[in-house]
Amino acid sequence: MTALLDKFANQLDWNLLRTFMVIVQERSITLAAHRLSVTQPSVSAALRRLEERLERRLIERGGAAAFQPTAAGEVLYRHCADIYGIVTALPKALDAAHGVVQGIVTLHISGHIHWPELPALIAGYRQDYPLVRFRVKRGTCGDILSQLAQKNATLGVVSARDARPVLVQRKLFDQEMGHYAAAVLPPANPAAAPVIGFEDEQAGSPLAALSVHRIRAGLEGPTVAEAPDCESLAALVRAGAGIGALPRRYAAQDAGMTELPLPPIVLPVYLARHEQAGLGPADQRFLQYLENHGGLPRQP
Repeated sequence: MTALLDKFANQLDWNLLRTFMVIVQERSITLAAHRLSVTQPSVSAALRRLEERLERRLIERGGAAAFQPTAAGEVLYRHCADIYGIVTALPKALDAAHGVVQGIVTLHISGHIHWPELPALIAGYRQDYPLVRFRVKRGTCGDILSQLAQKNATLGVVSARDARPVLVQRKLFDQEMGHYAAAVLPPANPAAAPVIGFEDEQAGSPLAALSVHRIRAGLEGPTVAEAPDCESLAALVRAGAGIGALPRRYAAQDAGMTELPLPPIVLPVYLARHEQAGLGPADQRFLQYLENHGGLPRQP
């Protein structure tokens, strides 16, 4: 039996497992191929080889259950996610063994969030740990939380409380959002003016509160554009394309915009991570640095 298990482990290709994991996450061969930067036939062939190797059907094809994992597929996906978490943690583990704090801290920040203190915090942190590099990626709250839950991301900054118990969220600050129009051409009738929203404002999303707030304030104009981040939304507002909500600390010094006389809305901002995803030395030291320098309230 041991010999059979050894043979199975030696012959199983990790790339097939990784491809299967992405298929389940994307619920589509086409989207999985796009995410993996390979062709659609390559993804289909990988799925077929994996099913043949395991002698199990892993994905339902066609009908109402199209691209839903079978019972065996669900079990395999959970194990794949655990394996992926271990594999992605290897560089951090090796950095820890090296004894010198180095590596990459990747922050996934929702596009509507303005954290003006972050650049100085990163600069100060790198004074202590000059071998550490940073990546800042923008996305929606929903996408970031999904990546964290799947262990595809380590640290996220979002405005959403997530019910999944595997996610740990700590409050960073409250962000006041005001509504702005172009300073040179403010709308004569704000109530009917076109609206520019963020990509994550659909019903049921964390930013749906912005849409509700606008309606309650009497702003009922049509949504004419959606922006992925503050910079893109502000550019549309300055150009006179419509009115939009922006962090007040971001927009206050922008002479190209004027704030409408409406009560602001306050959105909480959280630092989120997966409780079981291993933090490397660079991530751990960064969280400690945030606590020590006021960027992150200390845990009670």
